[in-house]
Amino acid sequence: MIKENFIKFLPDLISICEQAAELQIKYHKTKINISRKYDGTPVTEIDIASSKIITMGLKSMTPEIRVISEEHYSGVDASGYFWLVDPLDGTKNYINDGSQFCINIALVKDNFPILGLIYSPITKDLYYAFENFGSYYKKFNEEPIKMRTSKLTFEGIKNIYTSTSIKSVIIKNLTENLNNVEIIRYSSALKFGFIANGKGCFYPRIGPTHEWDTASGQCIIEEAGGIVVDKLMKRLQYNKNSEYLNKEFFVIGDPNFGWARIINMII
Repeated sequence: MIKENFIKFLPDLISICEQAAELQIKYHKTKINISRKYDGTPVTEIDIASSKIITMGLKSMTPEIRVISEEHYSGVDASGYFWLVDPLDGTKNYINDGSQFCINIALVKDNFPILGLIYSPITKDLYYAFENFGSYYKKFNEEPIKMRTSKLTFEGIKNIYTSTSIKSVIIKNLTENLNNVEIIRYSSALKFGFIANGKGCFYPRIGPTHEWDTASGQCIIEEAGGIVVDKLMKRLQYNKNSEYLNKEFFVIGDPNFGWARIINMII
């Protein structure tokens, strides 16, 4: 896919997100069927229905590109180009009547994301990026704004986003080794969008996640001037294994700040 194709397909991609979001909002805060996956994490009928909407939309738009979704990935060939989808990121938050869930759609080429969209069904905020095209934030019914990550100083306030389940010892290490730290616990990949938009500087994730949790956000962060890396400060890659599992990862808004030292202290 080239930049011209991305521009042509962007309205269709946004429409796919809006269709899935409409379903999610319709059944938000209602009684829905919930089951458990093999790893004990919850999945709802809305996750599965949203996956079908997005998968069918992507296949209609680009029939030559395979689609790998959190709800359907076993046995799908992920070589070359493939779509990588989390149809409802933040399922626990959705089940608990929260507002922090989102939709993630990424296009991966040769093990790295080249396109990313993150959409909030609640606020209708959209974050999107394409390789060498830039990273953008679009509020509902407003024109998109190009995003850049913020630069840090040693004394500046550092908004650090974390998962809601982060261990207290990691918080302790961060606050003891950085000046002026503000910890913001938040569900879902919307954290990537906040950092790309300059509202935060760092997001550490020590526990395992899946590649569909990070691919769209990684493209958005990288095109905004940041990086997403592993504990060795290497760029996070995709199609690493048959389960599409990540180990730890770190979202960094300002690559010139000394985050390597901090990462070594918290892992």
